[in-house]
Amino acid sequence: MDSKQVILNYEVPDTIRIEKVIAFIRRHFKEIKNLDILECGITRGGVADILSREGANCFGIDISPRKLDGIKIIEKDLNDGFPEFKSKFDIIFAGELIEHMFDDIKFIKGCRENLKSGGLLIITTPNLMFTVSRFLMLLGNMPLFSVGLGHYNVYNKKTIENLIKREGFEILKTSSTHVLASTRRNKFYKIFEVLGDFFPSFGAQLIIFAKKV
Repeated sequence: MDSKQVILNYEVPDTIRIEKVIAFIRRHFKEIKNLDILECGITRGGVADILSREGANCFGIDISPRKLDGIKIIEKDLNDGFPEFKSKFDIIFAGELIEHMFDDIKFIKGCRENLKSGGLLIITTPNLMFTVSRFLMLLGNMPLFSVGLGHYNVYNKKTIENLIKREGFEILKTSSTHVLASTRRNKFYKIFEVLGDFFPSFGAQLIIFAKKV
């Protein structure tokens, strides 16, 4: 497979956060069909890809070319702002994206402008205070996720929640993927994924569910 095909068919590597996001959406909305969903940083196997198969009206934005059946995708760098849409969305999902934004406040404002009243903003981002990072820092090492990888911002639970609340959102729930290790390594590590729901400040990736108010 050539590099272009790899980009077009890029698949989300972390299914844990996607599973938790979709479970929350199913609890929050009575019906998936006809929901208007925008995924920022869209990938195969992501929220839009899965819920479009259940009748949701899904759009995607990505800096790289993407191709997914049944989803209108716009190739755009969100650092330059959101494109113009004809209508607003019930859900905006941005997975592992906000840390790549030059101006994270501008990005959150753009999400708010494109959400319906009461609409749901879901953001996932690496957690600076992940359990493993805490041990690394005790040993004098740099924490995970803090440098490289095109990250311009780093967050812990408090900083990402405060950023979102300041821009006119109510935090409904904060979760995380896992607090130490996940089932990607061993199926018996499921307990650490469950603990991620109860102790998100120790989790690897934070998952923020917020409502436009």
